[in-house]
Amino acid sequence: MKRNFVIVLLVVLMAAGLGTLIAKDPGYVLIAYNGASLQTGLWVFLGIILVVVFAVYTLFTSLFLLLGSGQSIRHWQGQRRVQQSTRLTKKGMAFLQQGEYSRAEKFLVSGVRDSNSPAANYIAAARAADAQEHTQERERYLRLATTLDPSMRSTVVITEAEMLASRGDWLGVLSSLEGLSNTRATLNLRKQALLNLRDWQGLTDIMKELRRYADDAAIQLAFEKQVARQRFASSNNTDESLGTIFSGLPESLKNDPELVADYSRSIRDDKQIERLLRSTIKHQWHDALVVAYGHAGKETLGKRLKTAQGWQKSHPDNWALQSCLGQLYEASGEKAAAKTAFEKSLNLTPSVLAHEKLAKLLAFDGEYVRSSEHLRQALQIK
Repeated sequence: MKRNFVIVLLVVLMAAGLGTLIAKDPGYVLIAYNGASLQTGLWVFLGIILVVVFAVYTLFTSLFLLLGSGQSIRHWQGQRRVQQSTRLTKKGMAFLQQGEYSRAEKFLVSGVRDSNSPAANYIAAARAADAQEHTQERERYLRLATTLDPSMRSTVVITEAEMLASRGDWLGVLSSLEGLSNTRATLNLRKQALLNLRDWQGLTDIMKELRRYADDAAIQLAFEKQVARQRFASSNNTDESLGTIFSGLPESLKNDPELVADYSRSIRDDKQIERLLRSTIKHQWHDALVVAYGHAGKETLGKRLKTAQGWQKSHPDNWALQSCLGQLYEASGEKAAAKTAFEKSLNLTPSVLAHEKLAKLLAFDGEYVRSSEHLRQALQIK
């Protein structure tokens, strides 16, 4: 309030002062040009100049406002179109999630114009068309997405591969992904396709990349074990190819009892089998491998018997070792020692192998009743 009063007071004082100057001396201005002249008072002349300056300022300001308003309108209209496109796209995505594929396709395509990412609209529309089995429309949308935004090519290819995977076209998945580098998304699709095609070699070829992107090391290791077991089971293997498979395993799997057992059953070289089993058992005692050590080939029989007898010092009451010794004694022709070993094994832990082996030895000696009883007990274990 005080401030406004001060301002009014100053204006009044200035006006009074200006009025006093005008009354005291009105001044004189003469303008002559080319024979014409104009004379007026100084203060009138200054007033005319102020009016002209104000008029020019007002004119230019009005022009700028007029031009700016046109641009503002165009900008506002553009924003409205983008907002409308966004609303259509959101509706389309919602319908896609809800499984209303026909409506989703319609809204997504309608939202392409003025969309910030038209290629994304077409990719989503392709999914909707695919769900309706509209193959031609799906392909057209994917082509349009790539044309509009070439940087989206990888996304388009992955989308196509995912749709092929949903229909179980695994060869199509691999064909689509051909040429794309390995990423988490492409690797998961390749893995899924190769698993369904039972292409164990193909899985082995991408195993290093799968290992790099694995979220859970234990799950990845179990998967590698699964693939290795399938490769060991192939009938086309040779000892050389089996060795290549085994040497390519992670160190943690090279001592896995099941894999070592699979490998030892697959190779034909008796000496290699003996070395493999003995080395693994030395590293980690495992009953199944000890039993397997007992039924390797005859070429290493003497060495295996001596080794197994040596193990008794540290494993005197192990059923697997007694079963192993029983097999080795039997193969060496020492049937009495074999029966004793099998009986000791059964006393420690009943097993199908010991029952069947002992039944065979008893039948050979004419003890058919006891032999039948062991066969019956073997069937019960099974």
